[in-house]
Amino acid sequence: MGSLLGLIIFLMPLLVIYLAYLRYGKKGILSFVENKVIYHTPVTRIQYEKLDALLEEKNTFYRALSIHGRAKFVNRIFRFNKEVPYRGMNGLEVTDEMKFLVASAAVQLTYGLKFFLLENLEGIKIYPSIFYSKLYKNNLRGLMPAEGCMLLSWEHVERGFFIPDDRYNLALHEMAHALKLGLKYAYNFDIDFYSFMEKWTELGSAELTRMQQSRNNFLRDYASTNMEEFFAVSVEHFFEAPYQFQRNLPELYDHLCKMLNLNPLNKRGDYKLMVTGKPFL
Repeated sequence: MGSLLGLIIFLMPLLVIYLAYLRYGKKGILSFVENKVIYHTPVTRIQYEKLDALLEEKNTFYRALSIHGRAKFVNRIFRFNKEVPYRGMNGLEVTDEMKFLVASAAVQLTYGLKFFLLENLEGIKIYPSIFYSKLYKNNLRGLMPAEGCMLLSWEHVERGFFIPDDRYNLALHEMAHALKLGLKYAYNFDIDFYSFMEKWTELGSAELTRMQQSRNNFLRDYASTNMEEFFAVSVEHFFEAPYQFQRNLPELYDHLCKMLNLNPLNKRGDYKLMVTGKPFL
């Protein structure tokens, strides 16, 4: 009796894997192994399928990832949302879809970094659309203060993902602000990102000055406001127009690759910066 029970216990995992294969195929098994066994992601199969379908549809960065890359992405979404509370404003009810899509911008931006949590981000407030800021006395689409809560217009967050190559993504823009501000206001940040910031500032300042004196620019005009906006706008162009970015501003593009430790052009290699021991660029 004892040996029979032991045999059943031994065979149960194999039975589960076999049933998963029949139901989901090879991809389903690998996704399950990556998320539950390797990353220990607290997600059920149904939750994973819904999230995977959402990101497959709306996040082009995620769409190109391998099974391993997707598992890493999903795990980081859950870890990000565990740390960051969301709040709906002006009667808006924040759904899981909203949380996942907003978080996907943060994970996309920091996908290549070892330390990816934004500790200076205390929360995210989502408005239905454009909102009025008493501090700036103006209508805004998004705002990331030095410390505190990020403010987002859901209408414009959705629009940013709906058109993936228009060089405008509000969530990426504000997450870029949060990432850079973390170097000053967070206790922990990615040391590699920090180490490249001085050179980025040097290169960016030169391009910003040139932009202010020219009308023929690759980056949209808002980048010439100051160095903070220059970085955030550069991030949008980096992910949404990488080929054009590399062609028009190759040195800036190369340095942004190094800062974020990824290359948006390397879609077949999960955006890794290095390919077969050589720079991808």
